[in-house]
Amino acid sequence: ALFKINTFHFHLTDDQGWRVEIKKYPRLTQIGSVRPKTVIGRNTAEYDNIPHGGFYTQDDLREIVAYAAERHITVVPEIDMPGHMVAAIAAYPELGDGKPAEVMMRWGVSDRVLNTKPETVQFCRDVLTEIMDIFPSEFIHIGGDECPKTQWEKDPAEQQRIKERGLKDEHELQSWFIQQMEDHLHQNGRRLIGWD
Repeated sequence: ALFKINTFHFHLTDDQGWRVEIKKYPRLTQIGSVRPKTVIGRNTAEYDNIPHGGFYTQDDLREIVAYAAERHITVVPEIDMPGHMVAAIAAYPELGDGKPAEVMMRWGVSDRVLNTKPETVQFCRDVLTEIMDIFPSEFIHIGGDECPKTQWEKDPAEQQRIKERGLKDEHELQSWFIQQMEDHLHQNGRRLIGWD
């Protein structure tokens, strides 16, 4: 109250762990919420060899939202996409390049990102729908930054989708993806926010 801080930006997903229950996709928390160990320090060669996991249930999150609302605090959830999704890809490899993945144990930016198949776009819409059901905030944060284009450049299917969608390149493909999420949020009376 002293600093008039009235917004809580709640970063719920990343490459190193998926931290929110999504009922339609249970493997996100069964698999994507657990990494086998964590790097010690800033990406050294040392690991703690302690499995790290955990997530918030939807009831937990509703309780947090209610607690915040009583104090005039808005909770803005963040679900990173299309980059920073290795934890989700570990749970559902078909969302990425189709190859097995493991929740990341190091920090940084991964070349493994979501593909832009219609099924993957629908997965993201489904996730955002459940998020909107939990969080009443006007804004929903989707990250959107640090999405290397390496996987899309090498994937003939993504190259075909670029052509079919009338896009110039992989950067326009990412813009197309973001636009799909923005349209979904707008249709539900919400606004997209992301990293520049």
